[in-house]
Amino acid sequence: MTTAKTEPRKIPTPLYAAAGAGELAYEQLRKLPERVAELRGRVAELRPVVNQATERVSERSLRADLDKLRDSARRNAQVVVAGAHVAQHRAAAVYTDLVARGERIVASARTEQARAQLSTAKAELSDAEKVEAKAEAELMIEEHANDATKPLPSVADKGIKRARPGNGN
Repeated sequence: MTTAKTEPRKIPTPLYAAAGAGELAYEQLRKLPERVAELRGRVAELRPVVNQATERVSERSLRADLDKLRDSARRNAQVVVAGAHVAQHRAAAVYTDLVARGERIVASARTEQARAQLSTAKAELSDAEKVEAKAEAELMIEEHANDATKPLPSVADKGIKRARPGNGN
């Protein structure tokens, strides 16, 4: 199978497939309690039928059935091989789907990590700007203290830094 992407992958394909399989397994596990309840009901329905079938089967009829099954399996060997080929193609398609699912999961995780890093960087930048403004004010006060003839700038004289608008996150 070929992939439409031409750029090299940083993560090996089997790891993407494993991530996709894990996410798919998680989805299926969430459905498990409902499925268990359904199967318990079916077991209760089928228990009497199994008991009746067990009583009817004799060893002689069981041997005859096994001989028929063995002959049927030999005759249908080609059908089994063809079925294996179909299963191989289906498995390749499922693998490709798992890789695509894994790529989406990894990309989503990377996006969340980048957002967290951006938020931290913005907070650090804001803190750095506050420290810088405080240092500038202290320097102006010190310059004024050294030369009293030099007036302190008013707020209107100093360029006002505008706060950067938040992005809503």
